[in-house]
Amino acid sequence: MAGLGMACNPAIRSTLPGPPDAAQLAQLWVAPDRDRNLFWGVGGKRLAPDPSVRYQVIEIKRGGYSRGYTVTGPKDREWSVKFPPEAGTEIVASRLHWGIGYHQPPIYLLRDWTAEKATSPNPQLPARFREKKPALNGLDAGDPWSYFQNPFVGTAQLNGLLTLQAMLGNSDLKDVQNVVYSLEKPLEGASTWYVARDLGQTFGRTGVISAPRGDIEVYEKTPFIRGVENGRVRFEYRGRHKALFQDIPVAHVRWVCDRLNRLTDQQWKDAFRAGGIEGEMAERFITRTKQKIAEGLALKDR
Repeated sequence: MAGLGMACNPAIRSTLPGPPDAAQLAQLWVAPDRDRNLFWGVGGKRLAPDPSVRYQVIEIKRGGYSRGYTVTGPKDREWSVKFPPEAGTEIVASRLHWGIGYHQPPIYLLRDWTAEKATSPNPQLPARFREKKPALNGLDAGDPWSYFQNPFVGTAQLNGLLTLQAMLGNSDLKDVQNVVYSLEKPLEGASTWYVARDLGQTFGRTGVISAPRGDIEVYEKTPFIRGVENGRVRFEYRGRHKALFQDIPVAHVRWVCDRLNRLTDQQWKDAFRAGGIEGEMAERFITRTKQKIAEGLALKDR
């Protein structure tokens, strides 16, 4: 059955005739400033939703693991809203991706807020807010992209991104979770962004059905790396799309772990605080993640 499942995957190949150049790589990843604010993220405080206004529910989310709405607010700003259990973990994972150079859209946690035409009484639960068309250089979501076929296959940047998914316990790697954004003016080195989005299935462990997310007990107990064979890292990965993790070299794992290791203690705290995770719980998540980073940095080619 495993062989059949792998056979159903598309071929893993680059969509370019040769390796991507620096400008093309910048569509996925750029070297970040050392002082990126991981509480407010790429949009800063100015693009955050206002907790004091009353939002209007215009659509109720019917599918997916976490329920949610589409809402509108002042100045006709439209938002995708996601509730727990994935609201907070998505924001933390997004902040960490952006903190090490992967493009991310502006997303925020709104802790106390109210809405008309909601299916639950006010105040609403803390939720992830993502604006449809934020005032960020004309940022606009387009088509999905695939981990299997894209311009970055085989690069340290894409393999580092996959390694980060294994580290955080994210096995929700469907094409629809990834989005190509266009910008009217370049930002972070590019006017096209390849974004790994909807990162809520994190901080638990990977799995095929209803994998835990935001579960510190599971996250602390789940291994990260199982070993190295012929220079390729073997991860603890229980989800679909295992073929994506079969050919990641040691050097690429060290590459992404080195970048994560550069985040400051304040950035780690800010990233978790942005997702509503603070105090002892945040410290436990951070400690376990840093253990995984150290594990990756210690890998030797063999």
